[in-house]
Amino acid sequence: MILDLLRRKPPATTERVCYLHIGPHKTGSTSIQHALYVNAKRLGRLGLYYPTTLGSEGRRRRNHTPLARKTYLRLPGELRDAPVWDEFSALLAETPGSIVVSSEHFAILLRRDRWFERIIGFFEEHGFRVVVVAFVRDQPIWMNSWYTQDQKNFASRRSFAEFQAHVIKRGYMDPWAFLKRAIEHPRITVRPISFERAVKHGLARSVLDAVGVPHSFKLEEPPRINPNFGVKGVFAAQEIMRRVDVRIRSLPNYIDLYEHFLKLMEGRGWEAVPYVGLTEERYRAIRERFAPANEAFAQAYFGCSWAELCPERRYEPSVFDFEAASEADRADVLEVVEEMVARVQASPKPAAS
Repeated sequence: MILDLLRRKPPATTERVCYLHIGPHKTGSTSIQHALYVNAKRLGRLGLYYPTTLGSEGRRRRNHTPLARKTYLRLPGELRDAPVWDEFSALLAETPGSIVVSSEHFAILLRRDRWFERIIGFFEEHGFRVVVVAFVRDQPIWMNSWYTQDQKNFASRRSFAEFQAHVIKRGYMDPWAFLKRAIEHPRITVRPISFERAVKHGLARSVLDAVGVPHSFKLEEPPRINPNFGVKGVFAAQEIMRRVDVRIRSLPNYIDLYEHFLKLMEGRGWEAVPYVGLTEERYRAIRERFAPANEAFAQAYFGCSWAELCPERRYEPSVFDFEAASEADRADVLEVVEEMVARVQASPKPAAS
């Protein structure tokens, strides 16, 4: 796709900018990446490129997540010589305008000095000024959304309360924490977007606004991808992890297992009853925990209060109670659990470290 655009040779812009969209997780990144990918040719005519590399099967990737693999970032030598980065480096050398790079994993990577310097330095070496684009979101429901994805991915057996403590300690949801180095860097511009406002305005459109695409550029907002997969889904994932004696994500066929899990849930309507781990007490405690930082950030970057960006809401817990469930609902969940447990147990063992 990008090679077709390069052959047209539009005039190079006077300044080349890398708009680095860093997510974070659970702020609609997959949907945004889909919109950027399908509109790449049209954006290229404006001198704004969404360059993507080829995957192992020869299909073009829709995001830049391979650039965020820690195994590549840990390699010695120049980043431009690392796998995937070398292909991307050659691509950028032929790109005449500004670019958009998108991976929600950058929000975590850019918190570490060494990786921050390597990633930002790579784009600056290629002649780009870096503008970091990131969403900020009200932490309680953000945490709930991230937790459901954590369970769907078989990432951990943490309870919601344990997950809450983990992400607060890590600073994953504090904009001052995950944007700290970008904010303090003298050559980087930070452009945060309110997720709550963007949901009403359009997630993809909000990113286009942040990177300066004119309003005359029309696009259809992509469908919602990776929604809350429901109370049954969270219960099933937890039960599968409880019944097996191996970390599923460490298995060589993890991707196949994950995709089969999604296939088993397909058509069951589980997403109709979303998982909510929030109680009113927990909701208020999380809001209060982040309140001082949120208020300062909202005033500094949006010129308003956090309450205006993210009005208070009420939440009622919604979980699957297996003991109280009907026989049909139990059978529905157990069918998925037992099929997945059998597949995990038949999987090849992880390679010895």
